[in-house]
Amino acid sequence: MDGTQGFVGGAGRAAIAGGVLGLGSLVTVLAGEITAGKDFMGTPAAQLAGWASFVASALLVVGLMGVGARFSRVLGGAGRGALLVLGFATAITVGAASTLALVVPTLVDHAPELVNDPPAAVPPTFIFSGLAMGICAIVLAVDLRRSGAVRGGATTFLTVAAVLAMVPLPSRFCLLSLALGVLLLAAPSAATVEASPTDRALSAR
Repeated sequence: MDGTQGFVGGAGRAAIAGGVLGLGSLVTVLAGEITAGKDFMGTPAAQLAGWASFVASALLVVGLMGVGARFSRVLGGAGRGALLVLGFATAITVGAASTLALVVPTLVDHAPELVNDPPAAVPPTFIFSGLAMGICAIVLAVDLRRSGAVRGGATTFLTVAAVLAMVPLPSRFCLLSLALGVLLLAAPSAATVEASPTDRALSAR
């Protein structure tokens, strides 16, 4: 149990660090595009923002693993399914962030038209991953509230963060990562350690 608690605490701190990095990346990209327009993508600041977004999304994955470790026993079927799909959508986001960090700087030099006018398949993929993240995070928040595993304020924060995750912005998952950190570092409630109905039924057998 101590090992699990240690992992959950570390995952919570990782999620918060990812949220801070993601927020910094978001502010940098928005400020850069406002001041420099299309030329911003070729600047060192854009590359730094890309790396920050990549690391932030990877830390969000760690936070999701912590949520699974802490709350899997109290989540219902919908909550567990939402957590699984949320992890998959986040993996897509990690891939997109790695492209921003590793591929876009090269494209700026050799194929700037792809940066300024990306293929038609790219924006829908980006939007779909955000929609999946947001919807699944809302379902997760509802299931956590139903279980009584966390206080209402934490699940409300998660719901607000889920709505932001659906907005097509760079590093839009920053608040989602912070919300997961709050969930993981919040004081445990009695429901957190209570087995789910399925677990109790299996134990009775």
